[in-house]
Amino acid sequence: MSLAQRKEIFRMTTSNGPAIAEMQAQIAQLQEQIRTHEVAIAELREKETELKTIVSTLQEMEKFMRESGVRRG
Repeated sequence: MSLAQRKEIFRMTTSNGPAIAEMQAQIAQLQEQIRTHEVAIAELREKETELKTIVSTLQEMEKFMRESGVRRG
């Protein structure tokens, strides 16, 4: 007997079956939303890292220019 068949039998033999099935569907939807958000968070962290690198590079350039007496136009 497959898992789907067992779930269906359980659903038919218990008065809480429909509520349980609805909650399981909600759980599946939430899990999908979590996966989507995790991807978005990873992309934001990557962008954050890129921006931090740019800021650090610009700060180092400013420091070098200040220390070497280079004037900006």
